[in-house]
Amino acid sequence: MKHSDVKIITANAEEIEINRNELALRLKTDRNYESEIIEKCRKQFNKVVNYRCAYIRIPVDLSQENICKFDFAEVHSKNLYKNLQGCKEVFVFAVTTGIAVDRLLARLNITSQAEHFITDGLSSAAIESFCDYVSDILKSGLQCASRFSAGYGDFSITFQKPLLERLSASETLGITLNSAYLMTPVKSITAIMGVKA
Repeated sequence: MKHSDVKIITANAEEIEINRNELALRLKTDRNYESEIIEKCRKQFNKVVNYRCAYIRIPVDLSQENICKFDFAEVHSKNLYKNLQGCKEVFVFAVTTGIAVDRLLARLNITSQAEHFITDGLSSAAIESFCDYVSDILKSGLQCASRFSAGYGDFSITFQKPLLERLSASETLGITLNSAYLMTPVKSITAIMGVKA
């Protein structure tokens, strides 16, 4: 069931500028690279990518040390608690490049290991860039803490489940979770970003 307070942000391939440094790092190449195969992979990726985000803005209760209480879960995490100091509200969001990217990667894994490696790096850099794009939209005119994701420090990855359920992510984004708390589509990220003012 979709929660009525969940909002959606979308973007097309042209709106998201993939961070060149991030991509060079993932491809283990120089940031000033010029490569026909990378450009070929970028064009293939841009044809299938479907950037989508679902988010909510809700209160957070930090009255108990190292416990973060949201309307859908209680998180015991020293790291997240420290990150959210001074915040009374948070943005909770999930972003994805869409299932067609997973299909492209699966096909390239069979047809071309080189193109698979490049496209995998490209799509990882792309989802990070989209996450930054979303963060910039959400924090416009606000002072916010840095975004923090389940799996960092002592912030358990098991939090993915209630977070995705709260965002109705299977309906809004097509994101599902397996028993190891890993998401499909693979190029997806969940995060919490505290609002300070």
